[in-house]
Order: sequence, then structure tokens, then C-alpha cells
Amino acid sequence: MSPRLCLGTAQFGSPYGVTNLNGKVSELEVINILTRAHHAGISLLDTAQVYGDSESVLGRSMRKGKNFHVITKLPAQVSRILTERHISLWEKAFFSSLNRLSLSKVDSLLLHSPADLLKPGFKYLETWLLSLKERRLVNRIGISIYSANDLNNLNLSILDLVQMPLSLFDQRLLQDGTIALLRSQDVAIHIRSVYLQGLLLTPSYKWPQWAPKKFLEHHVKLEVFAFERKCNLIDLVLGFAKNQLDVEAVVLGVCSVHEFNELINIWANPSPWTNDEWTNWAFQDDDILDPRTWLK
Repeated sequence: MSPRLCLGTAQFGSPYGVTNLNGKVSELEVINILTRAHHAGISLLDTAQVYGDSESVLGRSMRKGKNFHVITKLPAQVSRILTERHISLWEKAFFSSLNRLSLSKVDSLLLHSPADLLKPGFKYLETWLLSLKERRLVNRIGISIYSANDLNNLNLSILDLVQMPLSLFDQRLLQDGTIALLRSQDVAIHIRSVYLQGLLLTPSYKWPQWAPKKFLEHHVKLEVFAFERKCNLIDLVLGFAKNQLDVEAVVLGVCSVHEFNELINIWANPSPWTNDEWTNWAFQDDDILDPRTWLK
């Protein structure tokens, strides 16, 4: 079965994305987008405490009876050692999220930094996370990762969900067996950065000047391929995501109802890829593929 769509909300609270020229989405437009999402049958929303005021905007914009299932994230912990006193801080932060979201529970709570589960005293965090499930304040707990190394030495048995980057150009976690490993442990997979912060949908002549030449040339080849296949870049990019049958959901953000309607229409179309030919478009350079290394 193809993945579900999950509406990313980073743009609702901040001007997210290197190609985002429109800035933060207005609150009125957020309401319109959520209304359209409800009618389109999309129920998953992805947010985080660090996405500006995204949680508060969602709390004011979600209408009763819409049955949205929210995924939010606990920020990375600054303390090098976790102690019992941190439990009350996590508890306070979590209930602050619920208050901002105007919810009594969330579908999932993820850790923005998996490394927090490796710090001295990590058992306090692990026990607290599991207690949220026991108290039925969350359905699932998990982590957000950037690379396979983020899973090293972690206790995978406590994880229900892992969010990770995956795109037509960035297939690292597919190729190295990370997704297969997690699925073998019954861990659900949500993928993000499907557009590589918008770069994959941007014509090569509009790419930022800091983009490495070989990365730009790779994109030019994709543009030629799209022309020959008689489709658009977004058809290829979303077609790749739809073909990932081990993925539960694809996190995608929009900045307007117009963008949302385009997304829904394209998602409903058959994938333009034949068999697994998309494997040929993986770009082999870890440093370039990680947005954290990009010049701002």
C-alpha cells in the first residue's frame, strides 16, 4: 500500500525552507488549508515545539470534529546528564504543547535529538516517554533522525515511529538497510525532506549559488529526464515517495490552499516511474545531501 500524506506545519510557524520566498503562512490561510485537508481525508499533522508558534497556530486553527492526529516533538536537551529532576521539566513542556494545541492527547511524541537517549541518565527519559503511553497521553513515541548513525546503540524496542529524510536524490537510509531494519522491528516510518527544502522542485537556473556544481548538474539531468518522460519534476519527486511501500506516511508542507490542491491532484496520479528505475537517481554525497551543512 502506498504511504499516507501527512501535512507538515513548519511553515505555519516560521519561514521554513531555503526556497521559501513567501515566509510564514498566514493564520487565515492555515485555517483554509486545514479545512481542505479534512475534506481530502488527510488526518495526520506534523509539528514541533521548535517550529516557531506552529503549535499555537494549529491550536487556534483546528476546528472541533475534524479529527486530526497530531505528531509533535520534544526539543533536544541541553543538559549533558539527565536526572530525575528533568522529568518535571519534560512533563511541563509536554503539557504546554497540549495546551497550545488545544488537545488532551497527541498521536505521537518524537525526540528531536535521538542522542538524548544515550546520555547518562537516559533511563529517566525513556521511562517518562513510556509513561505517556501508559497514561494514554500519546499513542506512539519515537525519534527524528538525520542519518543511520543516529540509531547506533539505541534501544529500538521502545520506538513506535521514526521520522527520517528520504528523497529521490537522498536514498541513503533506503540503500543502507536502515528502513528494512526498522520495519523488521515493527517501527513505523515517516519520511520528510522529500523536496529537499524545495530544491528538487526548483529549476536549475534558480538554484542558490552555493549549490555544488556536481549537485546542480545532477538536477539538470533530472530536468532533461522529466522533459523526455513528459512530466514535471514534482511528478517524479512524489512518484518516488509513493513507491516507498515500507513507509507509513510522507510529511509534506504547503504554503497555500492552491499548493495543497496541486499536491492532492498530483498525489492521486499514477507514479511516472517504471519499476525501480528511481534507484538510478540517488546522489552519492552525504555532506551535500544534509541540509545542516548548507550555507544559509
